[in-house]
Amino acid sequence: MRSCTIYNYFKFFTRYTSMLRTILILLAFFSQAATAADYACKPTNGTLPLNYAFGDYQITDPEKNTPGTIVPEKTLDSPSATTAITCSCSTTFPNFWLWADTPLTGGSSDGSYVYYDLPGNEYLQAGIQIKSSSDGAFSNVPFGPSPNFTATYPCTGGSIKTGGENTGGQIKISLRIKKSFVGNTIIPNTLLASTYWTIGDTGGTAHGPTAFTNIYVSGNVTVPQNCVINAGTQMVVDLGSFYTGDFSTVGQKPENYTPKTFNVPIKCNDISASANLTLRIQGTPSAGVPDAMQSDNKDIGVVITDSIGNILRPSDASSTIPFLLDTSNSANVTLHAYPVSTTGNTPAEGLFTTLAYLRVDFS
Repeated sequence: MRSCTIYNYFKFFTRYTSMLRTILILLAFFSQAATAADYACKPTNGTLPLNYAFGDYQITDPEKNTPGTIVPEKTLDSPSATTAITCSCSTTFPNFWLWADTPLTGGSSDGSYVYYDLPGNEYLQAGIQIKSSSDGAFSNVPFGPSPNFTATYPCTGGSIKTGGENTGGQIKISLRIKKSFVGNTIIPNTLLASTYWTIGDTGGTAHGPTAFTNIYVSGNVTVPQNCVINAGTQMVVDLGSFYTGDFSTVGQKPENYTPKTFNVPIKCNDISASANLTLRIQGTPSAGVPDAMQSDNKDIGVVITDSIGNILRPSDASSTIPFLLDTSNSANVTLHAYPVSTTGNTPAEGLFTTLAYLRVDFS
């Protein structure tokens, strides 16, 4: 009988301690969640643009004008500035956290960089790293949160130093050839990355919607290989005269019209005669007939074809004419041109013109 009593008491004690442990664990969990706090910050006076000039770079070895070739990195500074900061909190915190994002696409790793496609540039990709002054390290974009300042910071009335060697101000930039090219390719002032700040205990899981700085980079890359079309001068092709009533069907040339033939002389240097070169057309496609370039007459477009009638679609990088150079590094490419109706409507009488660019590429 006494042993039974001891057994019941022991069983009760075990349940009680188990419940006590559960309560203590829950209290510890809720206590930790309640103390962690992070808040997005924004620039009081709007996003600050930081402009970086990569400068001119020449690839002196034609053999390196190939996809995958990496242009040596450069460390760049922009002028130092100060931006006022406001955070969405109501107390003070010991840490600021840096973030960085990019609007670019097509990221792929190569060496120590992640390279992205440059908008409007089919030949080059860019990799960008941003410095944190807390440890002097450069990090590939995107990243965050990265711990930086440690002190007591209010949610309002503070400021962040940008540019120069300040955190988020100094960058490293590396370019990679995506597609071989002749001559030079220009990078206009292009938004490559943006920096953001948060305040709090851990940095949080996301930055706010407003960037502190927008990082713009410009530059120019040249290879010694070069091709000149028509000695660098404008080519004028006269399509002749025809009746407005001859335009009756969308996409069709006037009745009994013979396409105009013209030759495109090309002269290259530092390029092997056996190099695979192509010629293409860059112009504004007609909305009604994409195979044609739109003229300044809304009802008329102009179609360009190769010597056997294959259409060169305007601004289509895959629509090309291959050609070879002779022993003097020259070539003559024969093209044809003719007007077409782009709407099916009778066009207005008078002169019409259209502008296009001829471009040589490595295929």
